[in-house]
Amino acid sequence: MDIHYRTFRQALAAALLGIVLAGAALAQTTVEVIPLKYRQADQVIPVLQPLLGRDASISNFQNQLVIRATPAELAQVKNVLASLDTPPRRLLITVRQDADVTGTRREAEVSGSIGNDQARVTVPGSGSREGGNVVLRDGDDRLRARVVDSSQAGSERTAQTVQVLEGYSAFIRAGESRPVRNRQVVRTMVNGQMVDRIVETTDYRDATTGFNVRPRLQGDRVTLDIDPQREAFDEQRRGAVNVQRVATTVSGRLGEWISLGGISEERSDDRSGILNSRSIRSSDQRGVQVKVEVLP
Repeated sequence: MDIHYRTFRQALAAALLGIVLAGAALAQTTVEVIPLKYRQADQVIPVLQPLLGRDASISNFQNQLVIRATPAELAQVKNVLASLDTPPRRLLITVRQDADVTGTRREAEVSGSIGNDQARVTVPGSGSREGGNVVLRDGDDRLRARVVDSSQAGSERTAQTVQVLEGYSAFIRAGESRPVRNRQVVRTMVNGQMVDRIVETTDYRDATTGFNVRPRLQGDRVTLDIDPQREAFDEQRRGAVNVQRVATTVSGRLGEWISLGGISEERSDDRSGILNSRSIRSSDQRGVQVKVEVLP
């Protein structure tokens, strides 16, 4: 009975000692409310949080920092906060979107008719009038050779700029709207008979280019949450729009071009027969870059 009683007293004393020590530790922390002058709380809390210990805390109340920490931790937080809670700098952000398209096309074809009264061979042509043509004729015999050798190259450069305060978001868009005609067949009942009518309508399709961006500075480096988009009408397909888009977070130095990504596509089509051949090559290179500069 005495053994159980002594064990109970020891456990009670240990529990009381733990409570006293915890109270002493809590007594060393204080709570302070620090109003922010220039920055938003969600901008500075991620930077200040690592400065606090396990038993400390930091939260936001109406853009004021509510901090529970030891005096030493509070002093360190205030020292760092003095360099963070400063007037935001004005930034000039430039987004450049490039596209380089090249293509080559080579075709060769022989057609015509050759033979005599007993036998004759005729090779029909493709009907195309493109390329250079050479015709050889001897009586009823006629041979035609057609050669197409062409190349094309095109480049598009789009640059957009926007001014924004450090830590805030900016949005810019510019584009074009074109009419697109649609044709559909509508069946209706007229005097007991089914009649088809062709109905034409006109819709408008948009192609826009722009970006959303939010910059954050730390020394001479900038971190960007950016979402650039480039749309362009496809001149080969009526109403079609080519879309180029990149959504990412990147970091780099102020005043330098930062690559956000690119697309490289190569296409080829080779066909050959006994008296004809065709070779088509095309290349499509696209890229997006961004630069951030500090304005005076």
